[in-house]
Amino acid sequence: MNTSKHDAFGVVAARSRAIELSRRGFLGAVGVGGMTALLAACTGGGQSAQQASTDDGTLQWWDQFRPLTTMLEASLFAPYMQSNAGIEIERRQMEAPDLAQAIQVARRSNQMPDVHSLAGLGAASAALVSEDWFQSISAHADFEGSDIGDQLFDGIHRFDGEVYSVPLFSGRFHEATPWVNTELLGRADIDPAQSPATWDDLRATARQITDKTGVHGLVIPTKEVPYLTALVTYLAQSAGAPGTIDWKSGEYAFNSQGFVDAIEFLLSLQTDGVVHPSSPSMGARDARARWAAGEAGIYMWGPWIIGGLMVDEPHAVERGVDAWRVPTAESTRPMLNRGPGAGVFWVNKDSQQAEVAAELLLQMSSRDFQLQLAAAMDQPPALDVVAEADVHPAYARNIGYMADDVRISPVPEAGNPSTWRVAAEMQDIHPNLGEVAQAILTGSTTDIKGELTKLNDAMSAERDRAIESVKRDGAEVGAEDWVFANWDPTADYDQAAYAAR
Repeated sequence: MNTSKHDAFGVVAARSRAIELSRRGFLGAVGVGGMTALLAACTGGGQSAQQASTDDGTLQWWDQFRPLTTMLEASLFAPYMQSNAGIEIERRQMEAPDLAQAIQVARRSNQMPDVHSLAGLGAASAALVSEDWFQSISAHADFEGSDIGDQLFDGIHRFDGEVYSVPLFSGRFHEATPWVNTELLGRADIDPAQSPATWDDLRATARQITDKTGVHGLVIPTKEVPYLTALVTYLAQSAGAPGTIDWKSGEYAFNSQGFVDAIEFLLSLQTDGVVHPSSPSMGARDARARWAAGEAGIYMWGPWIIGGLMVDEPHAVERGVDAWRVPTAESTRPMLNRGPGAGVFWVNKDSQQAEVAAELLLQMSSRDFQLQLAAAMDQPPALDVVAEADVHPAYARNIGYMADDVRISPVPEAGNPSTWRVAAEMQDIHPNLGEVAQAILTGSTTDIKGELTKLNDAMSAERDRAIESVKRDGAEVGAEDWVFANWDPTADYDQAAYAAR
């Protein structure tokens, strides 16, 4: 996954252009009843996914976090090995698509690593825990009493009272930050310290960049459906939409006015002639490279840009970059919402090194390590330490903006862990949100409201079907599990909110 958002922790990376191992392809196509058979097939007939392991002191660790290589290997693994004679940590870093494929191959050949992330798999962690992929780490370290103990949620990190993984990164971020080339802004007589407040202001700024410098105002990689899905979702929330689901009612909200407005806004930028003409052929990382090369003034993406640039295009940082606050449709500013930080690393159920893995994960949960994590300038760390860390000023500003603008929303799995069965059973709906936006931006269709309504209706019908299907298999779940009537979009939905639901 190189150094992009796809380097960010969490199966947020499942939104990446990983290997098209979709929810349906990995889980839903076989339904809940066929899940065990499918996973057994992955391991070559139902035997243990790990070779008969001997406790030889070697821990195999697989992940996709290239920008974090030095920190993990030099600051975490090396000191641990020095302090624990006989322990050897062997890390394998791959791009997310390759990692997902390697995990599948490893399961078939009974060579699973001791610890790995879920990047690119597209499978709910609750589903994998239910099917006995992983083992608990609670007995080996006190995660409940750690600095991140209050961020552990049932159905996400904790199952049947046991901790399986920890949220090393915060959920308080979004993928719609306007990152700007300050050298170009100077040529366009634009103050980089002044964020355009509204969509209209951003349109005017993009036109000014184009008019005064001859450089494209923005780059929007419309080739990449997951990128468009995320961008449209957060722009829609900045126009007042509750998100893809309105948690107060539990209903899908793809056809709410905010989503219509968000796609119309992207279309207006294109109509203005300020979007890089090669955008339809670009993925997110391609767009970052073009933006870093000075081919566009603004690129809307997530907080991980600076960390990636420092590894691959440091010249762009030296030339000058800054982050603006996400603009809103009107002068009033709605909150953006997303779920809590996901579990990052998981310990294979047959690993003989669970104690070592747990000790390492506990260190990663500490304030000292979180400070180092912040310095890598990827997704914001779980703890609020960025102000104390050695980071680029633009990264610090971006994290500050997101602290003001983003609130943690409910997650159905945290209310009823059995909801993963519905997600596993649901078949993918096409065109999805990103595909609808792509079709509008390429001129394949013009009926924004109509296409979004079709999507909304199809998603609702498919969820209803999936609920009934898994209930026949014995799951205790219903549409009410998506309803959080006490949700306040302006506040974090925390442990107390779940308890008071």
